[in-house]
Amino acid sequence: MKKICLLTILLFGILMLKPTYAAGIGYVDYDKVIHNFQYAKHTMREIDLKNAEIRKYLQEKETEFSKLESPLQKKKFEENVQEELKIKEQALADFRAKREEIIYNKIHAVCEKIRLSKGYDAILDIRSVFSGGENITEILIETLNNGNIR
Repeated sequence: MKKICLLTILLFGILMLKPTYAAGIGYVDYDKVIHNFQYAKHTMREIDLKNAEIRKYLQEKETEFSKLESPLQKKKFEENVQEELKIKEQALADFRAKREEIIYNKIHAVCEKIRLSKGYDAILDIRSVFSGGENITEILIETLNNGNIR
């Protein structure tokens, strides 16, 4: 019994003396990444174009509406435009959500590659880091745009 107890204490002591290493933390400025990631910038331009198409559609419908004479025509026209507008806005929202998911997934995948190549324990957003860590924002942007991890 004494031998088992001594062995347990010895083993516990050895484990306590073993140094523990933390590989470190990287962090990124997500907003800066979004503003400098070419795919994200291209997507935002596409969204802006789709928004402009909706505005143009509404302007055209306003012109058509002003030419209508009877209240019944105006009411029916207004109902049709509202239905069409709702469909267009939903299509835009769906497009935006899908693209934002693609952007997020691309950023996450590259962050994971960088995390593994640098041996980090985690990569955080800059807003959650008060002290320490390594800012890898530029590396992330470069890798997203060029595909090269340095």
